[in-house]
Amino acid sequence: MDDRAEIHGSEGVAYADVLQGNSIQTYSSKGIGYAVEKAGNTVGWSYVIYEEAWNYGFPQEFAHFTDCIKNDKQPLVTGEDGRAVLEVIFAAYESAGMGKKVMLPFETKVDKPYKLWKKP
Repeated sequence: MDDRAEIHGSEGVAYADVLQGNSIQTYSSKGIGYAVEKAGNTVGWSYVIYEEAWNYGFPQEFAHFTDCIKNDKQPLVTGEDGRAVLEVIFAAYESAGMGKKVMLPFETKVDKPYKLWKKP
């Protein structure tokens, strides 16, 4: 199945293949402005995301949040889930900084994970 579109212009080209993900491969000789979160530059080849907010799940997240408050529901992801993710992130930084395996549960006094990687 082929589901793609190509747009060629005097200053660049864009290829969109819906079956290959949610980005549009774009080349611009001058840059196109905003392409996607964390894209520092759009001169040359870049990957522009279409319907960025939808693809990142922001409307769905807000709808779920509102539903939980309005109907007194427990969210799908809890604060405890978030804490567990942060524990793994902090442990990963500690492991990278020390160059060895770190076991869970992991506790630290630092407030930012990068401080575990780059020790004084």
